[in-house]
Amino acid sequence: MKTVPFIRYFLQAAREQRRAEDAVLSLLPSLLDTKYIRKEEPSGKSVHYLKKNFFSILFLSVYAALHIPKEKRIFYGIINHCLRGLVTGTDNLLDNEYKEMLPLNFAQGATRFKSVMHILLFDRVLFAAVNEMVNHQVISPSQSSTLHDALFSALVPIGAEEAMEEGGVTEILRPDAILKSVHMYKGGKLLCLAFVAPLVLETDKTEMLQQADRGIYSIGLALQVIDDLTDFYDDIRDQRHNYLLSVVYHEGNADERNALVRFLENRNNTSPAIEKQYKDSVKIVMERAIGEAVKGFDLLASAGYWLERKSALRIIRQLFRLRGVKNLLPFFPADKEIKQTLT
Repeated sequence: MKTVPFIRYFLQAAREQRRAEDAVLSLLPSLLDTKYIRKEEPSGKSVHYLKKNFFSILFLSVYAALHIPKEKRIFYGIINHCLRGLVTGTDNLLDNEYKEMLPLNFAQGATRFKSVMHILLFDRVLFAAVNEMVNHQVISPSQSSTLHDALFSALVPIGAEEAMEEGGVTEILRPDAILKSVHMYKGGKLLCLAFVAPLVLETDKTEMLQQADRGIYSIGLALQVIDDLTDFYDDIRDQRHNYLLSVVYHEGNADERNALVRFLENRNNTSPAIEKQYKDSVKIVMERAIGEAVKGFDLLASAGYWLERKSALRIIRQLFRLRGVKNLLPFFPADKEIKQTLT
């Protein structure tokens, strides 16, 4: 499908994402005293909204391509938003930061408490949304129970991987080991949460959903590696696994490895731009990540998603901008130059 029709469908999915978010907010007063809910004016910054919610919107557009009815799509959008809120609240606590997804009216500096409230509230909203679908006889009580079990089972391994890094890591794993033991969870499986509910409930679309799930897994894996380019020095400081670090350490040329050793021995040194200090390894990592993302979009297309390869490459370029590494775009390979993937 050409870019213009894709944009039209993507914007339709964005409207459905807003409906899903509005549904979440509409449940808040039944769960929390309204004095603790901050009143907010609707944001008119549509471009910012599309960027902030790109993957949530992408998932909804995939559901539409697979002919999942609109009512069910919005239901899955609510589930995805709740899962995103649970993950965000947890990340806030682990990373000592505060990204807000609910308009909570608590003390401004009480970021830990507000993060805990995010987790509690999104969990309750999730249960309320599922119960509402049971009450409307859209899903059965047994499907509800199966769905909750499946969502929890999918979340736990992702959290377990984060727990492994919580105290810091001391070993620089090989690139393939990072993908298989770390990034498959924090990248691939994280995005695949969006297909847990459809795979439980849309039993007549299992084959297409599994294909789309594989595509999203590849895109998530690639996205995590792109994030590793952004977070290279932060991950070294925080002793987290990083794919670029692994490639430089295990596969880099002598100059790159020596530069890395010097940096690790004296971390008070300045942090040179990765595209200058580790140019060859950055090119390798980018080619693999881009190749993996292209493979993911190809899998989505084979499942019925309306996006041609050329448009997929444009989207991947935009992901580099969204993830804060547009400075690396001069190294973005042409389609015919992509010979490697991550897997």
